[in-house]
Amino acid sequence: MEMFDFENLNISTARNETIAALAEALFPLTSERSEEEREIDREFEGVLETLESSFNPKQRKWFEHYQQQVDAELRVAERRRFVCGFKTAMRLALESMK
Repeated sequence: MEMFDFENLNISTARNETIAALAEALFPLTSERSEEEREIDREFEGVLETLESSFNPKQRKWFEHYQQQVDAELRVAERRRFVCGFKTAMRLALESMK
């Protein structure tokens, strides 16, 4: 069986606005934390607060800026994964109808 190449799948959100909007609409309905995520939360509880309390004001400002960058990158990555998954599912659905 041929290996699936994700790079050949055009998932640019500039060309997939409708699918990306669907992701935005569905995300709140599917964003409940899993048991695995809750376990990670318990394991690292208090780490962020401890780290932030050790910063001076300038460090805190830069760290907040860094967190905003990470959040923005995560949103883009989640949208990209959703679009890729949606297109893959549609291709599989179409192939199964042949």
